[in-house]
Amino acid sequence: MPLNSSNEQVPARVRKISWSGSAATGRRPGSTHGGLRWESVPWAARRSHLGRRGLAIGIDIGGTKVAAGVVDPSGRVIEEARRSTPGNDARAVEQVIVELVQELGRSHRIASVGIGAAGWMDLDGGTVLFSPHLAWRNEPLRENLQSLLRRPVLVTNDADAAAWAEWRFGAGLGESRLVCITLGTGIGGAMVMDGRVERGRFGVAGEFGHQIVVPGGHRCECGNRGCWEQYASGNALGREARELALRNSPVAYELLKAAGGSAENITGLP
Repeated sequence: MPLNSSNEQVPARVRKISWSGSAATGRRPGSTHGGLRWESVPWAARRSHLGRRGLAIGIDIGGTKVAAGVVDPSGRVIEEARRSTPGNDARAVEQVIVELVQELGRSHRIASVGIGAAGWMDLDGGTVLFSPHLAWRNEPLRENLQSLLRRPVLVTNDADAAAWAEWRFGAGLGESRLVCITLGTGIGGAMVMDGRVERGRFGVAGEFGHQIVVPGGHRCECGNRGCWEQYASGNALGREARELALRNSPVAYELLKAAGGSAENITGLP
């Protein structure tokens, strides 16, 4: 799948994923706000109207863990919970999500659920086309979860969700351009441009971790060789450390000791 990071015109059907439309605001692109077209309202004014529908649960589905949190309209995380990711079973991942929503929903009135999924999404935001680290292949995740949770569910790429959160509440507050790189099991990335998550023509403009930096290098879970995440992610860090420990490298003595003397206990993740 070719990568494309150009700032081309995004089709109208992508607007609901771009977060400046109905998914985040309850308004369709082109609607009015105080007599103005919604697109012409300054970003600060737009932000004040986002997320006014009560508490939501945000869920980050990574290669090793599923983390969930109850979030209020100001972006404050009220309560958190997590589980290990059952990476080889798509139905098991969905069940973990249901358990987390039920657990957090016992003490909070939840209006909706947002999912950040580690994978490549279709342009409608309902299907995970492919995930290098999880058992998703053309998985209709949004439809499945809405049926199970009986709540409105929004699904997007996990790095896209992280970039949007930083733009709204964190490091990108007040900026018109933002690039976000996420490090974990793999490497993800996303871009916010003029108040919109820029996904490119094919929806994978921010997949920096799968850009080839070492031609013919280590095999990546995506199928290519030499991807960046094979050299700088949590998985890569653990692999390199285990190799050093197995070779009795002096630089790995303390690390091996901390791992109970077994190189297999060394990982690059918390």
